[in-house]
Amino acid sequence: MDETALRALHHRGVIFVAAMTLSPFTPAAAPDLVLPPRRFAVSPALAWVGVVFAALAWTALARLPLWRMDGLDDAFYVEVARLWTRGLPPYLTVYDVKPPGFFALLAVAEVAFGPTLAALRALAIVCDAATAVALLMLGRRFGAPAVGVAAALAYPLLSELVTANDAYCPLVALTSFAFVAALSRRPLIERALVAGLLIGAAGAVKQTAGFEALALVAVLTMASQAEGRRWRVAAAFLVAAAVAPLAFLAYFAAKGGAGALVADVVVGALLRPASASEGLSVLDGLGRFFLLQKSDMVLFALVCLALLRRRALAAALPEAPLGALVLWFAAAAAGVVVQRSIAITYLGPTLAPGLLIAGLGLTRAAPELSRAPERAWLAAFAVVSVALALVHPGNDLSARFEGAALAETAAAIRAEGWTPGDRLYVVNRGLWLYGALDAPPPTRFLYPGHTLCDFKDRGPGLVAEIMASRPRFVVVADRRIHYVCEQADRWRVVDGALSASYRRVAHAAGAADAFDVYEALPVGLRFGAGDGRKSSPIGVFPGPVLSNL
Repeated sequence: MDETALRALHHRGVIFVAAMTLSPFTPAAAPDLVLPPRRFAVSPALAWVGVVFAALAWTALARLPLWRMDGLDDAFYVEVARLWTRGLPPYLTVYDVKPPGFFALLAVAEVAFGPTLAALRALAIVCDAATAVALLMLGRRFGAPAVGVAAALAYPLLSELVTANDAYCPLVALTSFAFVAALSRRPLIERALVAGLLIGAAGAVKQTAGFEALALVAVLTMASQAEGRRWRVAAAFLVAAAVAPLAFLAYFAAKGGAGALVADVVVGALLRPASASEGLSVLDGLGRFFLLQKSDMVLFALVCLALLRRRALAAALPEAPLGALVLWFAAAAAGVVVQRSIAITYLGPTLAPGLLIAGLGLTRAAPELSRAPERAWLAAFAVVSVALALVHPGNDLSARFEGAALAETAAAIRAEGWTPGDRLYVVNRGLWLYGALDAPPPTRFLYPGHTLCDFKDRGPGLVAEIMASRPRFVVVADRRIHYVCEQADRWRVVDGALSASYRRVAHAAGAADAFDVYEALPVGLRFGAGDGRKSSPIGVFPGPVLSNL
């Protein structure tokens, strides 16, 4: 090839790269650019593959600074999935009100990464990247691709900072794509079936997806194409939505755990808000919902602006299904209120629709802001939203995974003669030790948020049952760091058992946490008659409080 041909090829390549860079989706979105000959064009499908990889890269980069953050629930999630990979499914082995979908996805991730924090983070990255792609698609659907780009860039950061709980990532991803399907231009029955399958899968991750399912039924049956066949559309959606929950029910029935699944995931979930230590009513939850907005104040304010100026917004976007977006946000907000708005984390499902509504309100319903380019306003909105989330995060951003201290604790337990038949009870933090020692849980009630906080009437009895079973080793993390909801009567049970029947055999301290290891004395031998290694005083000390509020 001569030099002139090479220069021409280089010139065409530069034009093509510029077209792809300036367009958020495909070259077709930038008609003013001179495109290269067709032999160099990229198909829309291949362009979307590039978008997916870009979303994955951006989401991973956004999460990198907090990769080692140890969330309140992270170790519990990983442990439940670990047990499932060992043939011990949830509900039969470990109590939780969360549906099995999230644990199933995490168990798949653990096949590749092992029972580690990396497995949880990898699952979250894939799901948040999927949500970002869905927001890009919805931005195009609403005729505002720049809004979609801004939402896609901001969402992974806000998911990490505001939601701060990786269990919500699959829920939001599945819900977002359910709305993508429902609002697509495919045949209506096909849209109903796909949206139903996706929102049913979301419901198998968290029960509150039922509110978004109701919103989707309204969106699909109110579509103009549904005239005269609304019942048929609704039936198709509901049948598809039942597939994932029924599949899990059949699986657990085959394992002899259908009753445990229903008792925990249905009955337990309905009773949990009333049994939690906060004791809040739904009305209290409504009030607290507005207080939680300190973490996404600008987003919520712009959502309110868009709703107040909905006529102007509808006039600016006459073909956009804005009602569906409002229903989505309202359904997600209802899920927060029903859970009594206990934690900032619960705002997670409102972020995706909220970002779109806020972006549309900022760029289409505020003509007084038209002097500045819409991209500048969207960039400012994203930056301020992330800054507020950094000030009011959904989790303690300073909490780090205490790998060294946990390894030292596990080594100390092994040094005391740990055998596979021994039993371990981790009282407050450090559930990672179960996986490190391949230890089974002492009872079905494993999560400290359940044993130390929930079940006001049964709580002390649950802890007493665990301690009465005399696990050989008991691990207590630094009690100066504690959950805001911890109940003193639970600790009295633990303190009494440790004082009477255990001795402290090891102490491991890390940069942000510490762990004391207690070993059971021989039956009939009380504290003070052992080898002289006395337990340190046990008590409640003032110190940092773990809270999502």
